[in-house]
Amino acid sequence: MTRSPIITVSRGRFSPTATQVLEQVRAAGRASRDEVAAATGLSIATVGRATALLVERGLLRERPDRARPGATGRPGVPVEIDPDRYVTIGVHIGRRIATVALGDLTGRVLAAQTVRRPLGAEPDLEQLSREAAALLGSHPGRVPLAAGLVAPWRELGLVPTEREAELHELTGLPVRTGDHISAVAAAEFLHRRHAHHSRTGSTGAPGGLTLYLYARDTFGWSVAVDRGVQTDVTRAASLTHFPTGTDVACPCGRTGCLAATVDALADARSDSRSDARSSARSDVERARLLGATAGSVRDMLSPDRVVLVGQAFTGDPRLLDVIVGAYDAHTALDHPVPVSFTRFGSDIQAISACTVALGPVLDDPLACVELTGVEAGGACRRPGA
Repeated sequence: MTRSPIITVSRGRFSPTATQVLEQVRAAGRASRDEVAAATGLSIATVGRATALLVERGLLRERPDRARPGATGRPGVPVEIDPDRYVTIGVHIGRRIATVALGDLTGRVLAAQTVRRPLGAEPDLEQLSREAAALLGSHPGRVPLAAGLVAPWRELGLVPTEREAELHELTGLPVRTGDHISAVAAAEFLHRRHAHHSRTGSTGAPGGLTLYLYARDTFGWSVAVDRGVQTDVTRAASLTHFPTGTDVACPCGRTGCLAATVDALADARSDSRSDARSSARSDVERARLLGATAGSVRDMLSPDRVVLVGQAFTGDPRLLDVIVGAYDAHTALDHPVPVSFTRFGSDIQAISACTVALGPVLDDPLACVELTGVEAGGACRRPGA
């Protein structure tokens, strides 16, 4: 159970055949064997054998009712991810709240439960494992394949490998960890990849480098690097002490740090709740600050596209244009870089943890199923048991 600071979100042609088939089908939403063969470069026979195994193990299902008109034979019958049998368990540990979720193999969250936890306390993974068992109990027949454990590790002072080993011991499942911001970027990338494929009919997401900036309780960025044969999300970088030029004092001893300035503006808004104009000015000033920061980081990294994530960016739809205006104004680049906002709202913690949990499944889907003991007639261990 080694942990890498990089989250692999697309494994490409160097991965096992079953992985390539599953990834292509997942990205497309639905694809026939001949379409998968054309996209991967594998032979129809090779794709056919892998698809047959994935269908047999319940990871894919055939959809003859969606076959193209005129298509004959099994190569033309589309398959899709079977969302009804297997699940992943996602666990997100925040500063004040922990989230436990079940996700299907398409990445959709089926159920989630939040648990409040004392600020600064050690995470109670035994309790969270019991919450996972309760969620599984409300979805009879579902078999867990893997777990994902996500947190802002550095800010919480936690060691990912230690918590990974503990959750594995409690659940008996393969566990993958991820930094919160990188996990959010991975979730965004995978869901955008699916949407892009469905909209254009092409395979995968646009290539290049996508910058994800996150702002809520924590501030930072991560990038998805699409090399064509594999796509990785790199280690997240903190923007907590990014210089903004204000005179707001920060606990670090300096002035103008981003987190301290944003907090000060939020406090000013709370103090001026009886004064609608002052409150609105604080909101606009904070939006401009976040947009300007995003523009500055864009200049440093020169990505191909930018995605803004987190409720500090998306919490007030009326301020989105203010953020984009400040973003555009704070750049020295001579070429436009598209910016967009996340599609995820309050579900982002559950979605990001379930996305990370898909890692072991996508690495080797057939082996992951075999580990459950289901095919051999064994009983799958349930978390918290």
